[in-house]
Amino acid sequence: MKKTSFFDKKYLKRTAFWAAVSILSIGLVAYLSYHIAAGFEKDVSTMFARRTTLRSTVTCDGYIFRQETPIAVSSYNSGSLYSALEDGEKVRSSDKVAEIYSGYSPDIGNQLAAIDRQISMLENCRTLSVAIGDTGTVDEGIFDTVVEMRRAAETGNLARESSYHSDLFLKMKKRSVLIGEISDFSARIAELEAQKESLRSGLGTLVETVVSPASGYYYSECDGYEAIFSSSKVDSLSLTALNELISTEPAPVEGTAGKIVTNHKWYLACPMTKEDASKIGGVGGEFRVTLQNNSETPLDMTVYSVSTAGDGALVVFECEAVKEGFDFTRSQSVTVITAETTGFKVPVSAVRIVDGVEGVYIIDEIKVGFRRIDVIDESGGFYLCREVTAEDEAAAAEPGETAGPEETVGPAETGAASETEKAEETKYIPWLRQNDLMITGGTGLSEGMTHLPPRK
Repeated sequence: MKKTSFFDKKYLKRTAFWAAVSILSIGLVAYLSYHIAAGFEKDVSTMFARRTTLRSTVTCDGYIFRQETPIAVSSYNSGSLYSALEDGEKVRSSDKVAEIYSGYSPDIGNQLAAIDRQISMLENCRTLSVAIGDTGTVDEGIFDTVVEMRRAAETGNLARESSYHSDLFLKMKKRSVLIGEISDFSARIAELEAQKESLRSGLGTLVETVVSPASGYYYSECDGYEAIFSSSKVDSLSLTALNELISTEPAPVEGTAGKIVTNHKWYLACPMTKEDASKIGGVGGEFRVTLQNNSETPLDMTVYSVSTAGDGALVVFECEAVKEGFDFTRSQSVTVITAETTGFKVPVSAVRIVDGVEGVYIIDEIKVGFRRIDVIDESGGFYLCREVTAEDEAAAAEPGETAGPEETVGPAETGAASETEKAEETKYIPWLRQNDLMITGGTGLSEGMTHLPPRK
């Protein structure tokens, strides 16, 4: 009796054949993928197209002119002075700005100053005319202040970080008022007053309470140049006059308890070369200006006046910004941004000219592509290339547009062009885009390649 086979041998052979084909196919794909990737990664150097900004700047010295009134005190030599406010805080005439005690304790004095600032802010909150409602704007302000505090801490600017504390405190209290959490600050103010009385005993007798002689912005120190670098002198200021002011001896600061800046407008006088002044131009121009001691706080300023003398010039800027924590040291190095140009940063080594079109090769998925560029500036081995908008690209892609902005394509000496030549003439080449992976080094490149030649 003949046995029946349990398995169909033909079926097994068929299955084994197709399994082997599948394995070989997978292996072939893996092999090709590996070598294509290896070609892209090892044979050429690449760089992503990133948006960047080139800035032209003028660097010079700057001298600050403000309308400042020193605060005179009669008992300056009778004790120790403790400011009740932070620099730049707004005050009204007759507001308390400092106290003089017979004793001396910097630690206690700092604690008293901090308490005075809190009381002042709570008084401001108590007079706020607000309704319970949306806290979105205040929340954004709180977030921005926390970000600035963190930035100041990361850069080691502890003085500026500390100056943000009071601002954050005020915004938090405003939020409490908005959500109805706090409606009366009397209890907290009374608590702080009690703390002050307890601390004062360590400073001896209160000799004098210093009040503001005028409304304005309080600053705890005088430099003796308040009358010399007065904003009243700006209208007649020349390069020669400025040099005379610089050489003038400052007034003594003994007997003063700081000063009040009575006008929010202030001026920055910048002596420079005539060539640099020409980059700034005439009166009315607006520029972004950074003072050395305030590198994280650039200001927008307007050209107030420009004068020249020989090869030199004097440019005076006007500013209305009075930012908390801003360092108004009289003389600082100044950087003025005279021009800004934004585009893609492209290495000079990456640029090729193909059929009269200037551009760069890129890696487009697994093949080489070509992208056109429009160079607008050059600096340090790099081109700055214009970022083409979607509208520009759509217009350039319309039928009849040539491959390059100015090239002549097609036969110039023969009669009618062939269909192939016409197709080449209307061929559209895309513009370089943000994050395109540019090929910055390599030879023998061409569009459509899937395996790159080795670098030489």
